[in-house]
Amino acid sequence: GNLGRSSGARGAGGGVVNGAEFLEFLRGRRSVRAFTEAEVSRDLLERVLAGAVTAPSATNRQPWRFHVLTGPARVRVAGMVRARVREMEAIVARGHHRDAIGTYGDFFHEPLEAAPVVIIPAYRTFDDLIARLVASGGEDPTRFDTSAAMQSELCGTAAACMALLLQAEAEGLGACWMAGPMVAREEVEAMLGLRPPWRMLGAISLGWPAEVPTPKGRRDLGQVVRWVEE
Repeated sequence: GNLGRSSGARGAGGGVVNGAEFLEFLRGRRSVRAFTEAEVSRDLLERVLAGAVTAPSATNRQPWRFHVLTGPARVRVAGMVRARVREMEAIVARGHHRDAIGTYGDFFHEPLEAAPVVIIPAYRTFDDLIARLVASGGEDPTRFDTSAAMQSELCGTAAACMALLLQAEAEGLGACWMAGPMVAREEVEAMLGLRPPWRMLGAISLGWPAEVPTPKGRRDLGQVVRWVEE
């Protein structure tokens, strides 16, 4: 459908998505860190992942991969993250900021332990084709900022993760995309067989929400938007 139509965007099924209503849907999404013990069906997980891969990517490379962990595999990853957090806490405790970390590190692993599903997104990088073409013409490619300068593969995979979060929200699921588990990146990547050019991009805890988190404030548009007309 034409997403620019003021009457709303028409989906493939013929229904109309009202822009104002969709904005409220976006505003209602929360990062969920507490989950019930109820399982998430394979069919539902596949639909959430199908939502993820609708994301745009540079030259449609689709540079993502999603590892879906349940059962003992999920427990193993949560344990890896917990172990690294405890190691960091012991180091911090030797310094002058022993109270600064507090229980903060627990946020790195507790959602992984509580959720019935953990999804590890990963992305791969590609050779910079434009830079190579410029070099083939006898010029220094560093004169130009190409798509590699914005880490386009990472950006595309981040977009896919956001699409996953929105699809999960639409399904009534709760999810939280977390950077904290990166403290155990080497261990997790080894477990999953991820090798360069692939790289882990955090972890997403997923399940049926056991709570409705309170809203968090957002900056006013005037603080983050600049209108450039001339």
